[in-house]
Amino acid sequence: MRWGVKNLAAVILVGAAAACAPAPVKVVPLPIPLPLSPASPAMPVPPGGAAVSMTIPPIGLDGVRVTPNRGLSRDEQIWHFRSALNVAALNCQGPVWGQIAKEYNKFIVIHKVLLSKTSKAVDREYVKRYPKQNGLRIRDTKLTDLYNYFALPPVRAQYCDMSLRKLTEANQVPKEASAEYAIGGLIDIDTLFVNFYDAYVKYQGDLADWNMKYAPKPVYAPPNNIMAPPVMALPAGAATPLQPG
Repeated sequence: MRWGVKNLAAVILVGAAAACAPAPVKVVPLPIPLPLSPASPAMPVPPGGAAVSMTIPPIGLDGVRVTPNRGLSRDEQIWHFRSALNVAALNCQGPVWGQIAKEYNKFIVIHKVLLSKTSKAVDREYVKRYPKQNGLRIRDTKLTDLYNYFALPPVRAQYCDMSLRKLTEANQVPKEASAEYAIGGLIDIDTLFVNFYDAYVKYQGDLADWNMKYAPKPVYAPPNNIMAPPVMALPAGAATPLQPG
């Protein structure tokens, strides 16, 4: 009897000790972080704030972009240079570019002999080039297109800066060298526009690549196919049911 009491007391002591022991801490496994997908790059935008859609002059057989200033006679090149400076005098405004109009007025006075001779030579070229048409009217139409070409807004800042520089230099060039200077100056001005068009073509390629990789894909709803009930074959000799008429 005494042995039983002792064992009972031991059991009670062990139970009490277990009751006083701290509860086991439940360990929650931490989630394994998934690798983050790289953020998609920003969608390409047109250069110079240009429109998202515009007509680009094509590349010629010689590998050079075809602009209104390509394939010209010597006199046409000189006159196109004058036209480029004229557009700048009309369109380039502001505290710095406002000087262009003053320099242009000097330009047409300093080089009036060359400009008058060149204009008459271009008239003769167009009359000869279009013998059965109104060559002078065709020339006027082409000059209007040329003025619009030089007035392209995305190139305006670079164009105005270069026009001011070219006018300042042209007014200091000796008269006997002014024709050659005009031809080289036209190439420099036209290069600004060619570079812009090349940049725009690159933008179009970059945009197509971006759309393929990162643009949200359209979600298509599955077609709502309605299955027609199967046609039951009639037993041999059975009467064909009447069709609703």
